[in-house]
Amino acid sequence: MTETAFSNRYKSELDPEQLLARMRSVPIDRILPEDEIASKERELICSDVVCPSCGATGAQIVRASKGRKTAKAVRKSHFRFVSAAEEDAHHKFCEFSTEALGESKEPLIGFGKARSAETRFIRELVCKGIENGIFNQQSIRAMRQWFFDLKSTTRIHVTATSEAVDWMEALWRHPHYRRWPFRPVHAELPNFNWEQAAKNQFTEDNIDLLEWLFKRRKESSFPNAYGRAKVLSGKYYGQEVFDTSVLRPFYEKTIDLASFVAQNSEFPNKKHSAYYQSQGAPDFLLALCALLLFMSDWNMDDAVGLFAKLLKAPNSSDETLGNVMGLNPFHDYAAWETLTIASELAAQSVADFDYKAQLGTTKLRITEEYRLWQAHHG
Repeated sequence: MTETAFSNRYKSELDPEQLLARMRSVPIDRILPEDEIASKERELICSDVVCPSCGATGAQIVRASKGRKTAKAVRKSHFRFVSAAEEDAHHKFCEFSTEALGESKEPLIGFGKARSAETRFIRELVCKGIENGIFNQQSIRAMRQWFFDLKSTTRIHVTATSEAVDWMEALWRHPHYRRWPFRPVHAELPNFNWEQAAKNQFTEDNIDLLEWLFKRRKESSFPNAYGRAKVLSGKYYGQEVFDTSVLRPFYEKTIDLASFVAQNSEFPNKKHSAYYQSQGAPDFLLALCALLLFMSDWNMDDAVGLFAKLLKAPNSSDETLGNVMGLNPFHDYAAWETLTIASELAAQSVADFDYKAQLGTTKLRITEEYRLWQAHHG
């Protein structure tokens, strides 16, 4: 469901009601759900409006609908993009295509209903930026197209199963920093901990794999997204998808800018930069920082200068300028990166991916070693 789309005619991202209000030159409260859309209007919409992500054409408005018994809204009005063959016109890997959406959460950032202090803060900056000419909705549209084109330059096949993702998560949580190989004499202690001994021996047995994963994860610098990665694996296993690894340098710069400006502005609920590195930055802050970097040709200092200009700009007189539904350019980036590393890890793993079973086998092995040692030493 594409709730908003970009109008080339009005150079704005609009929802269906906003678009119809502009086309008819009437206040938005005059646009009612039961209104008919004239054939001439449908033709103009089809030729004018494009998808905010992949730029697909063939837009149609699907009006809101209500339940028969309760009269409550069961479907929001939205845009649908249809080809001449009456098929989905989105690019196969567009976030809004019928194939890509599936179980995916939509990659939208709604500034129209700024409920949190953080969202209100960013919305005000978006309004100020547009009203004061620092950027416009065409800039936002250009950034989205740039990101989409960048991702579409290369493809990869999804080879990591959900079990491989579980295996990666288990190894990442495993305490690999202690190396204490088991010796039967250790078990002579009266309160010997067999579970901990099995974990220590597991570390010793898999130290190369664990150290590789630690280094790989440290290099990648992305937040944990195991659950989402498993969803994507189940949906796309064996299929060809965009290679989002090309976004890595841009993601890292955007995270750095987000943490810097949050610490050095009045952004509410500040977090230490290490938090953003491990948990990710709020989507709305990430989207704004990506836009500023995009406009600055990815120069960090120039982007900081733009952010400072935003902060110093006069307040906007039109709060509706912030109603644009922002698209997170790094939607699912962390999950795809997780899948990439999980597939690399799986290729290097010689055993199965059942962490608990391997720990159990390790424990049985060391208890048998102790039994044999004890029998020999009387």
